[in-house]
Amino acid sequence: MITESQRRLIHNALSPQLEITWEDNRKLVNTELYVALMRPSTELSDTFGFDKEIAFFLSPYPTLQPRSMQALEQICSEHPLAGRIDPTVALFHSPDPRLENWILQYHSENPESRMIVPLTNETITRCIDDRWSLVNALKKTLFIRNLFDYKLPLKSDRYFYGREDIVAAIIDNVRKSQNSGLFGLRKTGKTSVLLKVQRNLQKSKDVETIFLDCKIRPIRRSSCDDLAARIISEIDKIFGKRYLKELGSVEVFDLLTKSIRSIPSKKKLCLIFDEIEYISPISPTDIHWSTDFIDFWQALWTIQSQCDKIAFVVCGVNPTVCDIDRFDSPTVPGRTVQNPMFSIFNVHYLKGLSPENLRNMIEFFGSRMGLFFQKEAIDLLYQEYGGHPLLTRLACSFQHEQLEAQGSARPTRITKEDIVACAQERDAELSSYCGHVVSEIAELYPDEYELLKTLAAGEIADFAVLASRHEDVRHIRDYGLVHVESGSVPTFRIPVVKRYLKYTERDAIAKDEANRFGSYEQRLTWVRRRSRSIIDDLILFNDGREESSLPTMYRKSSNLKGHTFLDIGVVDDETSAVAFLVHTHKHIVEPADKFLRGGVAKNDMVKSELPILRHSFMRLKAYRNKFCHIELTPETEKAYSSFINEDFDGIDVSAIEDGWFKMQRRVLDNIHIALQTELSRI
Repeated sequence: MITESQRRLIHNALSPQLEITWEDNRKLVNTELYVALMRPSTELSDTFGFDKEIAFFLSPYPTLQPRSMQALEQICSEHPLAGRIDPTVALFHSPDPRLENWILQYHSENPESRMIVPLTNETITRCIDDRWSLVNALKKTLFIRNLFDYKLPLKSDRYFYGREDIVAAIIDNVRKSQNSGLFGLRKTGKTSVLLKVQRNLQKSKDVETIFLDCKIRPIRRSSCDDLAARIISEIDKIFGKRYLKELGSVEVFDLLTKSIRSIPSKKKLCLIFDEIEYISPISPTDIHWSTDFIDFWQALWTIQSQCDKIAFVVCGVNPTVCDIDRFDSPTVPGRTVQNPMFSIFNVHYLKGLSPENLRNMIEFFGSRMGLFFQKEAIDLLYQEYGGHPLLTRLACSFQHEQLEAQGSARPTRITKEDIVACAQERDAELSSYCGHVVSEIAELYPDEYELLKTLAAGEIADFAVLASRHEDVRHIRDYGLVHVESGSVPTFRIPVVKRYLKYTERDAIAKDEANRFGSYEQRLTWVRRRSRSIIDDLILFNDGREESSLPTMYRKSSNLKGHTFLDIGVVDDETSAVAFLVHTHKHIVEPADKFLRGGVAKNDMVKSELPILRHSFMRLKAYRNKFCHIELTPETEKAYSSFINEDFDGIDVSAIEDGWFKMQRRVLDNIHIALQTELSRI
């Protein structure tokens, strides 16, 4: 197919940057292609992050057709290319003069496809004399394509990252004829996981799947009998049956039972229901499912209990369909009916990607685009977005678009400082997505949403009191929005969502604060109550550690001088703030500093065993040093900056309305909640 002169031309043109390790002529889907495996030079690997060989294809036809891409994809999935080549990139040469425009159109119509780098006759000719021509051709394709900006469910493994444990657990359940539920916030990749499960099952060929998107109109508008008939029709197609023709003479669920029983002995069937809420009693669109849901799942559960050839996977935002035992009766007021889905599903919550998977994703996509994110930058992205895949990708996309607008050269390195520098503009861009992420919480779990707002406002102590029971924060915790565990301070896992809530709910937060702390008397009552609680807990904490033969923070609990510490006034300006900080530090921190080797800041025991309490004391030290010392060291400035960012998003206390009192509350509340946390660990 390829002539020897063409082969020599390709070899001479590409050999400075690519070494041919294998080549062949292939014919499939009525198309002939020359294919070669090429090992990239160190130069190419460093520039584009290639760590595998690159596939090269040559089409001899004067006019390109889609079947060339079909053939390319199939060849890439077969031996010897499969697993050996870079899965995202392929080089493609064709004499078609429309080659570049044709590939550009192909990419726009297939955004999840591998990146095809078009090598025109002109490019091949230039490469013979100019080794940088190939690099420029790669840059032209790779650096312009925004791999981070993909918002649809992933239909191939090419850009799928992480989730291996959940995928494996669901597949294992399916093979055991057990059921799985997958729930999580919007845009966490639930549908992508389902599609990955489906692909893996199809590859193994022992389980057939039927995928039902319950939010589409034909499914959500159908009755339970109609949906059962649809499933029978799909079973007929998969296994070559004709049971649907019997419908009318046989009751539909009897027919469904019959069709499932007929599945070959070495095969199983998995029904996957995405967006399960839409065909349930909590359907936001079609109320007939409040009745049909019971009939439908009672029938499916009966079939499964009689036949082990079927398993179900359901997916959605709201796990109510699986975790509530009874629903209100749709026909008899005041009565309830048993939920047939209750306790028959192994429920998984999809949270953010792990740090390792997030790093792999960012490095892989970024390197193809000429963006090399430093470790500290990736760590910061993980801290800011909690591993949420869409929010993280959009944040990286924002960095890409900024560089594009500035005309910056690539490859380039993205530093932590780059991420910090555009935080405000980036958050503004992501605000609508943050709203989408938490919108379901506001609608489905309003009490938990109020708790989210409380925590976002910095009212950690109030949150801890209101969220004292496991069920009070079950969903916002299981969704990965907050970290609420015994022995730790409650925190947001996705700080950008915290900032979104603070901004959008600031009027409500201000109104709540005005009601609680509107008068001097209210503030004084709160200060006295909180200071008394802190002293009582400090004494209990120190005595408890001593009784447990653990190192203490104070020589004697009596050294705390509680009666003197309680004489705290309300902070309302810088002068009273200085008095408060000096007074509190003197009676709480200084006795510990005198007793501990190295003081609270440097003592190894405090660092390793009491990190939460130490953090709250260091906050007090940072504010005291800032407002009570004339000259500050760089270390002191850094500590203050860290806490002002944590407490007030970097805004100076004096620039915040009622900022001085809010600072007093942050200091006392954080010591209070830290003590509660440390006490729970004794």
